Amino acid sequence: MPEVVELREVTDRRDVIHRAVQRLSLGDLVALPSEAGYVLAGAALVETAGRRFQAAGEMVTLLLRAADEVADFLPHLPKAGLRIARRCWPGPLVLRAPASAANGFVAALPESSRAAVIANGQMAVRVSSHPVLSEVAKLSRGPLLIREIEASAKNLDFTVAPWTAAALIVKDSAATESNADARTSIVQINSQGAWTAERIGATPENRLQVAACELILFCCTGNTCRSPMAESLFRHLLAERLKCSPEDLTKRGFLVASAGLAADYGSPASHESVEMMKRRGIDLRSHTSQPLTDRLIEQIDRCYTMTNSHRLAILDSHPELADRVQVLARDGRDVSDPIGGGMNEYAACATSIEQHLTRILDDIV
Repeated sequence: MPEVVELREVTDRRDVIHRAVQRLSLGDLVALPSEAGYVLAGAALVETAGRRFQAAGEMVTLLLRAADEVADFLPHLPKAGLRIARRCWPGPLVLRAPASAANGFVAALPESSRAAVIANGQMAVRVSSHPVLSEVAKLSRGPLLIREIEASAKNLDFTVAPWTAAALIVKDSAATESNADARTSIVQINSQGAWTAERIGATPENRLQVAACELILFCCTGNTCRSPMAESLFRHLLAERLKCSPEDLTKRGFLVASAGLAADYGSPASHESVEMMKRRGIDLRSHTSQPLTDRLIEQIDRCYTMTNSHRLAILDSHPELADRVQVLARDGRDVSDPIGGGMNEYAACATSIEQHLTRILDDIV
């Protein structure tokens, strides 16, 4: 019979985590709690573990340690898949996409593990947010092979398969009771970049819709003048180009936002900015400012700054985003700040922003 450990009864869960890692390194299978039920886990780098999963003939997922590893194992994953991974992981979400045993780090896995995770030219990957499962994954040498165990708080019979395949069962009754009906969401990405929600679970479809979008961000200083005008104007122009309403842009794969390097939360757009947009048939009255946080800048696909100093300030802390952060003006000039000026200054600023936006639209659609 498997050894069963109840997390609520241990003094230090780190001891349990290290015990699970050791078992996995020896080729044993371990049952571990996840955000949605339990998984049966094995070390992907251990040949015997791969053979046991291969023999089961069920869907096997490759559990990665962090979202940025997905490109190593799925080097041809389309941008929509990369966005969903970046924005929804760690979490109860499985990404399934075309894969080859000869591509990426998959080629370094034992043959049995490659055969277990790749079925019909597809591979499923996941990054967990559960404190035990994620820590076991991080401490293990290489990724883990996992498959879900259908179990709820009222159905934890460890005497039947597949529980009996595990040498160690780590039981988390508290989490199981609160997530008894939760399931992982499964998203299929095809080679053209289109995605389909094969199963909606703990990650709702509306979140997936937003996560798959190309995020275009406009940035200035206070997020009350230039960047709100750029955001609202671009949303309007992009909708015109795509022949849809601004409200339907997320359905067409685009999310438009703005932020400020020195902005507070919740400030309205300036009166003059609201008036400039009103003249163009755009309502800016509902705008509220937000700061450019690390979390936000890491999610962007394109960021257009009003000045070179804004761009340099962003790249000073995020140099890896140099190809995603550009100055709005194609000629590299700054868009001057109209704050403190009159309506003429705001009118000139709005006109300049609109001209720059028209030029960059061709790069996007």
